[in-house]
Order: sequence, then C-alpha cells, then structure tokens
Amino acid sequence: MTESASPSSGTDFVGRRAEVERLEAVWAAVESDRRQVVFVGGEPGVGKTRLVAEAAAALRPHATVLWGACREDLDIAYRPFVAVLEQALEQLPPEVLRDIAPTAAAPLRRLTASVSRYWPSAEPVPGGPDSRPALFDALLRVLLATAERRPLVLVLEDLHWAQEPTLAMLTHLVESTAGERLLVLATRRTTAPDLTDAVSFALADLHRLDGVARMDLVGLSTEDVAEYLVRAAGVSPGSARSAAPVLRDHTGGNPFFLQEYWHDLANRGGLAAVRSGVAAPRSVQDALARRLAAFDVDHTRVIELAAVAGDAVDPALLADALDPTEVLAGIDFGVRAGLLVADAAEGEYRFAHALARQAVLDRMSSSDLAAAHAGIARAIEARDPALVVALAHHYFRARARGYADKAVHYLVLAAHQAERGIAYREAAVLYERAAQVRVAQGPTRVELLSAAARCHMHGGDFTTARSLYEDLCADEDPRVRLTAAIGHEDASWRPSANGQRSLTLLREALAAAGLDHDDPLAVRAGASMGRAASFTGDSQQARQVGEDALTRARALGDEELLAHALRTTLWQGLRPDLAPELLARAVELNEIGARLGDDDHRGPAAFHRAVFAYLLGDEPAWSSAQRDLTELALARGQPFFRYVAGCSRCAHRYAVGDFAGTERIIDWLDDQFTHEFDGATEGSWGVQQFMLRRVTGGLEQVRPLITGTESFDDHWLPGLLAVYTELEMWPPAARLLTHLCAGLDDHRSGAQWAAVLAFATEAAVGLDDTVAAATLRPLLAEYAGANLMAGASVAVFGSADRYLAELDSVLGAQTADRHFELALAMDRRMGAVTHQAETLAAWSRHRLHRPGDVAGPSAADLATEARALARRIGHRRILRDLDADPAPRTDHVPLPNGLTDREVDVLRLVADGLSNREIGERLFISANTAANHVRSILIKTAAPNRTRAAIFATEHGLL
Repeated sequence: MTESASPSSGTDFVGRRAEVERLEAVWAAVESDRRQVVFVGGEPGVGKTRLVAEAAAALRPHATVLWGACREDLDIAYRPFVAVLEQALEQLPPEVLRDIAPTAAAPLRRLTASVSRYWPSAEPVPGGPDSRPALFDALLRVLLATAERRPLVLVLEDLHWAQEPTLAMLTHLVESTAGERLLVLATRRTTAPDLTDAVSFALADLHRLDGVARMDLVGLSTEDVAEYLVRAAGVSPGSARSAAPVLRDHTGGNPFFLQEYWHDLANRGGLAAVRSGVAAPRSVQDALARRLAAFDVDHTRVIELAAVAGDAVDPALLADALDPTEVLAGIDFGVRAGLLVADAAEGEYRFAHALARQAVLDRMSSSDLAAAHAGIARAIEARDPALVVALAHHYFRARARGYADKAVHYLVLAAHQAERGIAYREAAVLYERAAQVRVAQGPTRVELLSAAARCHMHGGDFTTARSLYEDLCADEDPRVRLTAAIGHEDASWRPSANGQRSLTLLREALAAAGLDHDDPLAVRAGASMGRAASFTGDSQQARQVGEDALTRARALGDEELLAHALRTTLWQGLRPDLAPELLARAVELNEIGARLGDDDHRGPAAFHRAVFAYLLGDEPAWSSAQRDLTELALARGQPFFRYVAGCSRCAHRYAVGDFAGTERIIDWLDDQFTHEFDGATEGSWGVQQFMLRRVTGGLEQVRPLITGTESFDDHWLPGLLAVYTELEMWPPAARLLTHLCAGLDDHRSGAQWAAVLAFATEAAVGLDDTVAAATLRPLLAEYAGANLMAGASVAVFGSADRYLAELDSVLGAQTADRHFELALAMDRRMGAVTHQAETLAAWSRHRLHRPGDVAGPSAADLATEARALARRIGHRRILRDLDADPAPRTDHVPLPNGLTDREVDVLRLVADGLSNREIGERLFISANTAANHVRSILIKTAAPNRTRAAIFATEHGLL
C-alpha cells in the first residue's frame, strides 16, 4: 500500500504518510489471519473517504473489496451491509453459494430481495425464529465464504449516521471474526452535530477487542499544503512555500476546504489574489454556490437532480428522469468541476464530499426540490417498486406536488419493513412522517401516531411514546382517548415512571367513554389502571382494581385481553405472600404469549418469572426464566428487555460469586442504559455498584467523601445507612437508624422495601441495637422462608431467614439457630455461594457470642467453611470480618501460552463442560464470540479438542 496507488478522485493524494504506514502494518496483520478494524474519524472534508479509497485501491489486486455506506436521510436498517451483501453475492462463484443451505440463507431475504436469485427455495421456516442472531449469522456465513477465497476488505462509510441495527450487526461481525483475513475500514465524523452518543458508545465498546483501532485525521500540515499546490495546482515550489501558511490558516488544512478554496482563488488570479489581500470566501458553501450559479442551466439541473437522488450518482437513474444526453453532459461537467468523482462501482459517481452535495441542495428552491424528488421517485418506482425506503423518502419530499397518497403508502410499507428488521426507532420516524401528510384514504392520523408510539416504546424511547399518547388523549373520539391513555400507561411502567399521570388520563377517558362494565376496552383500561396505581405506591388500590379487571377478562374469554390483564397484575408487589400466585400468572402469561406468538407478552412473563422464582427459592425456575429473558432480549432487540435481562444476569452472577462477571455486566448496563431511559436507571445502578463494592473491598474509595453529617433530605436514607454501616461509622449510623425506624411506613410501598429491611437489619446488628431489632423483626417475619430482592432483580440479598436469625441473635431469642439452618439450606438450594458464605459467617458470629444457647455446629467450623468459600470467590467483606488477610495479590502472574484473562475465563467454563451457548450466557457474550475464544484457546494450547484444553488448564493451575 503506497501513495502511488491511482487516486480515485482525479487529484493528487498528498500527505497522510503516517496514516498510510499504519494501514500497511494493519494489512500485514490481516495477512497473518488476524482480523483488523480501523475507525477513521475526523471532521467533514478532512479526507476520511479519500484515505480509505486509496487504501482500497491499493488492496484490490490482493483482496476482495466490498463497499457500503450509511445515509443521513431515512437511513434503511442495515443499509451498508445490504450493499456489502449484494456485492458479495455477485462475486461469489455458484459452487460456493451452493455450500450455504437455503434455510441458512433465508434470513438474508430481510435485507435484499436479490437473495431469491441465488437461493430460490430460501423461505423463512414456518414458526422459526425471526431473530437478529439468525440474520447476523446468515450474513456472516456469506462474508466468511468470501474471505476464505481471498482476504476481505469491508469499507463502511459515514458510520456517524448508523442506526442501532447497523451498529449491532457491525458489533456481531467484529466479535465473531477474530481469526479471519478481514479488514474493516469505517469512516465517521467526530464533530457536532454528527457526533452522537449512541454511535460513540457502540464503537468504544468494540475498542476492547484485539485488532480494533481508531485513526482520527487532522488537517494537512503546512508542508502538505505546499505539496498540494505544487502537484495539483502547478505552483512553483518557492511560491507554494510562501502561500502555504496563509492557505493552511484559512482552511485549517482541511483537504476539501483547501481544494475548494484553491478553485475560488484560481478564478481570481491564483496566488496573486492571496498576496493582493483580496478577500477569500468565508465558507465552502459560498464558493460552491458561486460556481454552481455559473453553470449552464442544463448542467445545473443534472447536478441538482443528482444531489436529490442521494450520495451515489447513478447516471442510468438520472437518465430515466431527464434526457440521457443531457445527463451525460451534466455529469461530465460535474467531474471537470471537481463536484463529482468516479465511484468504486463501475459506471457510478459520487459527490466529492457530502458538503458539496449539501451545498447544491441548500441553493435549490422548495419548488425545485419537490419537483426533483418527484422525478427521482417516478424513476425508481418504474425500475423497482420494492425499494420502499427510497420511494417513501422521495415521495414524502414531493408531497406538495400531488404525491401525498404515494408518500403515505410507501412510508407505511417502509415502516413495516423496518419493524420486521427490528429497527423500531426508524419505523417510528416513518410512521410519524406519514402522520404529517393529509390524505383522503389510507391509515388515519390516529392509527399512524399510535403505531409510531408503539415503535418508540419497543425502541426504548418511552418519553416520546408518552408524548404522542398525550397528544392522542385530546382526540375527539372518546374511544381513541381511552386507547391512548392505555398506551400512555404502557409507556410509563417500563422505565418505572410514576403512574399518577397515567391514572388521571385513564380515569378521565374511561368516564368520558361511558362504556359498559364488561366492554373489552373498559376491561383493558381497568387492568392498566391497576398497574398505574401500583406505580403510585397505592398497593391496595392496585390489587383491588387489577383483580377485578382480571376476573372480567377471564369471563370474556379473549386470550389477548387476558394476557394484558395478567401482565398488569404482575406488578402488585414483591411480597412473598403474593409470589406463588404471581409466579403462576407469569407462567400462564408465558403460555398465552407462546400460543399467540407475541413477545410483548413473553418478555414480561420471563422477567417476572425470574423475580418471583428467586423470591420463592425456586432455582430451576429462576434459571429457566433467565435463559428465556436473555433469548428474547437478543432476538427482539428491545432496549427494555435487554436491560432487565442484564439486571437478571447481574443478580445471578453476584449470587453465585462471580464478581468479575458482575462488574462487567454493571459496566455494560451503565454504558448502554444510563442515557437510554433518561436517567431512570441511575438509582438501580447505584445500588448494584454498592452491592459489588462492599463485597470486593471497593468502598474504601468513598470514605474520604463521607463525613457522617450528611443531610437526611438529600440522600436515599437506607443507602446512606448502609454506607455508614460498611465503613463502621457507628455514631452517624445510630442516629440514622433511629430516624429511619421511626419512618419505615414511608418506604413500605416502594420497590426497594426489601433493601430497606436488609440495610436497616445490618445496621441494627452492627450496633447491637435491641430496640431497632425489635422494630424490624415483625416486618422481616413476613419474608420468612423467602429470599430478599431489591427492585426487580436490581439487588439480591439471599435468604430472609439469615436476617431474622441475626435479629434473633441480638434479641437473645432461641430461634436464631433454626433460622440460620433454614437460611443455609435456601442458599445451597439456590447455588448462591455469596449468600452461603454470608450465612455461615453470620452464624459463626452468633455461635461465638452465644455458644451454649442450643446444640449446633461450632463457631470455628462455621468460620472455616465461610472463610474457604469467601477465599474461593474473593468475598473480602467476609474475610475482613473473620480477621483473615483480605489483601488481593498485587503481582500479576503471566498466563501460560499467551492466553488472555478472558480466554482463561472461557477455559474454566470449558473445563466445567459448558457449551459455547452456555459459556456465552455465563460471560454475557454471544455464542459466536465464545466459539472464537475457544478456537483461539485450542490454537494457543495446541489442544486437539476441548477435553485436552481442560487438562491443560488443570496442569497449569488455571482452575
């Protein structure tokens, strides 16, 4: 790869020597079977596309180069990969394609209809999974087949416009190809307004992987500007060195600005214009506008039509809308003027930069824009009416010229396509655009906005969904208002918003509708009111209203209505007395959802099955629900299900003592969802962080921040009390415990009630406070025989009997040992090593202080077992309390054979006999990523199979 590669833009390629050398090193790694990814970033016009184009041109003799790009306006889900797939299919020999089974290729039909040409029998399996993993794996098969023949280069342009589905597909590709001959060159803008958190977070997450690098381009140096003037402008070296600092100052070294600036100067006398002090254009757009204004009218019309058509310029498409001779002349003029350049695809062109295209669009009148969009839409429709996204975009822009009906028609088709591709937010935008258009026939505005709100909910944007439902609550039709109020409530419970607003809307709309008591819509509204009441803290009203709606739904015999009523009653509280009943309802809801094929029912069912199974100590049901929840989260792509699945996995990892895994999940939850739900998850994240830090010894970091004089008005008091207790700040803990016990009723209706009881009990035990213990004991007794959980899988504390036993120990009751015995049985039944160690340590302290109360195990034996478990999982809190050495090893022992820490994690699970899927679930990675790790382990350990790898782990002490 050298600078001598043929430039794709028709101008000399200058500068970028360091970047080219770096890409040469990257390519050497690819040739050694190490997948490489380079994200090329920078401001618009800095030369990102040019650099990757030069690299791609240099690599074409040695590799297969596939090209795809994102678009700013109405970006189709997976857009760059659609282009990549179509190019790959065209280039692969028939015999290679035949090796891919039609059933494996069937999911690719969601990306492009051209798949049918290669696999005519590729049809979706009836009742088969319509999931992202199936789609992603199907694309991966095609790309790996391409890479097996020759090294593969994927060029993905303008990732700053990538939507979530595209980013998810890219992540899967990168995670699944560590040992492949693959180079991904991706460009993205790194300046506002194109810089977005969603893209930044997604790409930052990939940087943890080997072979992923970032290359941010800056402006050309003064020396590079001088070289440009000599090579591209024909200026003498001496004059170039003299003028380069001025041009560098005016353009910032931005290659596009420099080129356009020079074009303007050349028209005004060249460098003499700089030396004479003649004012230069203030912006690239101004320079382009002046140049375009001087075009021949026919040439201008072609360039304008090309700008409206999109980033890529297809002369054949333009010729369908204008005279072909005129089109070719206009394109030739555009190339000579430096506006258009030949694209990688033969016979196609593109604008030299997005700014060039935007400058053309900015100068067009609204009437001219609408006419151009109409012409392009008609041409596309005549060619291929299946291109619904492009047709929706162009007809929407042309709606003022009598194309409103077509705009709505294609917008709705495009929205349906986006929904099928699990691109919910994109679908919501399409529905909202359709709702802006007034048409005599077709979907109504109410139907379109309702569909948009539903898609916003599935995409995790609950705030926008509630706003749309609020608007619909002002509709003239009382049934529409009531339906919208039901939707508003459905958009409120997932991020745990207060239900009072939804309750008010439901009451008002239900009263205005005047429906019969057993009208299905009235029953649905009643069920929603019950759930809304639970989120106001009124558990009594929630149960009364919810049970009434459930009874009426059962009587009507409508499964969809019954499923809705079941879903809403599952939020009646995390009380152990209700848990058996609510677990049964969650199981029933799951069965109905499976029969109806509705994941909107199965998702909440799995979520609540996990919660209530944990409360009841049913470990098989807990694990089963977690697997279902994870599968649904991966398949449907809805942020809320991904979040609750993450919380459930986090709770499980914590309970079994995998604190490293717990930390990874907590970090992932923070990265992915802190901003996703408008900060609604921050409190839960804080509790998760506290629970992890106190068992791993991380709370000492906050000690300098805690004074003991914190205001009771500015903190969540149970959490503050827990911090005081862990840091053994006993005087402030005593004051706060007394204050908290006096106002416990204020916390009973909250989802964190179990955490309140646990933290207060720990403080009472630490202080040996018999008054507080006597206050807390009857409240905790309601949870006897159950586990304590804060929120819905936010934090798990283990058996309530352990806390009852500790209170009994403070109170001198003879029942302490019996409760410890019950607690330990529960912890062992759940496989909860963390809680087993905590119960054993607490029981040891009790037997040490009251050895003669009743017969039982010795304090020493209990402490020995607790210490062994604590050392095994790294529970520093218990080791500290048992006076063991809690200090972690500070030296890092080199791992054998070049294994990484993550590969050792995987190897341990391989030794336990877990499959790739099970390893993925344990480590919260995909099965494909787990398989890649296993393959790397087998190579590094020279093990022919997994059994020999396990033996290697044993021999090297890795278990």
